Amino acid sequence: MSLRTALAALPDDRTTATAVREIVAFYAAHEHTAIDAERLARATSIPHERVHTVLRALCSEGVIHCDGDPRRNGGRFDPDRVLAMEVDRFLRSANAPRAHLQAGVGRYLNRFGHS
Repeated sequence: MSLRTALAALPDDRTTATAVREIVAFYAAHEHTAIDAERLARATSIPHERVHTVLRALCSEGVIHCDGDPRRNGGRFDPDRVLAMEVDRFLRSANAPRAHLQAGVGRYLNRFGHS
């Protein structure tokens, strides 16, 4: 069970990384709840094909518990302590660049005033 291994199995591009972050965050916010792929696609506005690709990788590594095919059954996020810490760290690090950018904008506005 490893999020890192699941991420390594996915394509290394920006849209997939965004999809993974959104899907993992949605599952983390709805722990112990079965969520099918259709609901996940609607809630995150991610195309069905990309949702299925990410779900397949997350299910194969045990991050999401799936009963059979994740395209039909979706899955449930029931983390143990180690997986919960890994997901929490992943979600915090995924938001770090955005927070750093916001801090830079805030410093600029404080220095040069609002327009």
